[in-house]
Amino acid sequence: MNKARELTDLTACRALFALWVFAYHLNLHIQIAKYLGLLGPVIDRGYLGVDGFFVLSGFILARVDRGIALTRQSLLQFWGKRLARIYPVHLGVIFLLGVLFIGGVTYGITPREPDRFGTIALIEHLLLIQGWGVIHHWAWNYPSWSISTEWAGYLLFPFIVAGLTRFYDMAVVTILPICFFVLCLISFFFGGLNLTFGTSLLRFFPEFLAGAATAIAVPMLADELPGARFAAVGAAIALAFAWAGHDAMTVFGLWLMLYGFGMQGDAEKPETVGQIKPLHALGVISYSFYMSFAPGELIASQLFRHLHVAPAAEPLAYAAALSVLTLGLAIVLHVVIEKPSRIALNRRLDPARAAALAEGSVPL
Repeated sequence: MNKARELTDLTACRALFALWVFAYHLNLHIQIAKYLGLLGPVIDRGYLGVDGFFVLSGFILARVDRGIALTRQSLLQFWGKRLARIYPVHLGVIFLLGVLFIGGVTYGITPREPDRFGTIALIEHLLLIQGWGVIHHWAWNYPSWSISTEWAGYLLFPFIVAGLTRFYDMAVVTILPICFFVLCLISFFFGGLNLTFGTSLLRFFPEFLAGAATAIAVPMLADELPGARFAAVGAAIALAFAWAGHDAMTVFGLWLMLYGFGMQGDAEKPETVGQIKPLHALGVISYSFYMSFAPGELIASQLFRHLHVAPAAEPLAYAAALSVLTLGLAIVLHVVIEKPSRIALNRRLDPARAAALAEGSVPL
């Protein structure tokens, strides 16, 4: 298994998850899902795209950084690399939102729910603890609650993977069923998995652990099992249970899809969805795309308020405006902030990877 090799199918999955979450947020404004027939309930469950990211995050980290040593130098290097991955774009979006908020107030334009731009919430966002239960409402760059939970996972990951590696086969046999059992309980008691801010860690850790354990399981069977078929079955299960409204089983389908694509890539078999170039390209910038939802939504909403047009009254126009704003901002964030900052910060922490990033030979 070549750990440095990009699994393009998984990169494409990042795009699919981001698009699913985007469709969910878009539908909150234009309420179009009810007109989409069988696709409507799937859009209504678009928040589960974040759960796909959580599983994928655990998988990728365990695949690439499984051998991390529990020494001060190794831990600081690992945490520094992960912070370099998420923080510059996070900070850039907060700065942009601050400029938009202050500029709007200066000209007498207040955003929807202006209280979300509070000082305490800003400090929590800057510290990346907003998803740890300290606040219970959307604030500033609201999608970044999931980045905060990811950061909690990064902080604990070296110890998690050390435990998984220690028990190895037992980890695969026991951790995966336990994780999904816990996820089912959480979904049952909370009426679903749409848990953010105050309760997001409950949702995150079973999925993150499942992804990490999956990275251990993939090489065991990758050469024997048809990974692409597993991925197709997983996608079908996810769609079916999203339509039926069962969150935990939808996540199981997403996990099976990622497991299948993981086996396909590990066995170096031909890519499937990864060969779709627009999907792969969006997967590469998916983090910036996801982080662009809030400023894109703020600008689009203010524009339609200024025009005295309700988004639901002109759903296609609003969808087009929000899509262009979000994608355009994502491209700018990726080109101006995400990639250059990762190269610069990795130059100190991981020179070999920095050189590979500069050449474009490894994925972001």
